[in-house]
Amino acid sequence: MSASPYCRFSSICPTVQALVIRLIQEEFTPQLSLSTEAPEAAWSRAIALADPSFLYCTAQEPTIRLCPESYPLLHQCLQRELTKAA
Repeated sequence: MSASPYCRFSSICPTVQALVIRLIQEEFTPQLSLSTEAPEAAWSRAIALADPSFLYCTAQEPTIRLCPESYPLLHQCLQRELTKAA
C-alpha cells in the first residue's frame, strides 16, 4: 500500500470536510458518552479545533484514514465540545 503525505482537516475542501465529519461521527459516536445528540455545528467545531491529520492510502481501493496520532486529541475535543453542546 502506498500513501501520499499527511493532510490536515483544515486543508481539505469543504465538500470533503463534510464527508469526513460524517465518517468521524459514525466512528466516534459509540465511544462518546453523550446524553443527547449533539448538533452538526458542534461536531464541525470540535473537529476543526482538533484539526486531525489524515493519510490518503491507495491499494485495491483508495481510502482516507485518520492518523493514529490524531485520535487522542480528536477524542478529547469531541468529548469536551459535544458535552457542552448537548
